[in-house]
Amino acid sequence: MAILKRPIAIRILIFFVFSVNVHGFYLPGVAPQDFQMGDALMVKVNKLTSTKTQLPYSYYSLPYCRPEKIVDSAENLGEVLRGDRIENSPFVFKMRESQMCAAVCRVKLDKKSAKALKEKIVDEYRVNMILDNLPLVVPVQRPDQDNVVVYQHGFHVGLKGIFVGVAAGVLVSWIARIVSGSPSFTKLN
Repeated sequence: MAILKRPIAIRILIFFVFSVNVHGFYLPGVAPQDFQMGDALMVKVNKLTSTKTQLPYSYYSLPYCRPEKIVDSAENLGEVLRGDRIENSPFVFKMRESQMCAAVCRVKLDKKSAKALKEKIVDEYRVNMILDNLPLVVPVQRPDQDNVVVYQHGFHVGLKGIFVGVAAGVLVSWIARIVSGSPSFTKLN
């Protein structure tokens, strides 16, 4: 009988020894980051995706505003394994500071660029961006249910439809975001 109790006692002892040391963990590349008022929040761009074609493209395969130097910004192995193409962008926000609309750059389209944009609009491609390791999302009201909002990753490259009586495509050329922090969780010095 004492022989049967001994393995149980050893198992219980091993369980408590390991459970005491398992109070937290850290995954490289996903550590929390604290921001103070006015700190720069860098927007990163990811690939263009479509549910229609399943073929991703680099964000900079289209004639979007570019930073001075494009830098690969994948921070962890999961992003690489998912096939994400995370790169820096020229878009910068300030933590808890209002910013007025501002032109980042002006792009003149040639026929080739216009054709590429039109193809991406027709194939319903979405622009995926990341801010502080969180995907930028667009709230969408569900038409079949009142007061139900779902969030879609990214925003459309453009929209196709009938505008002013003419079938055409409209390029989405702006980013409107509200970057704020909850006062109960934000500590300001």
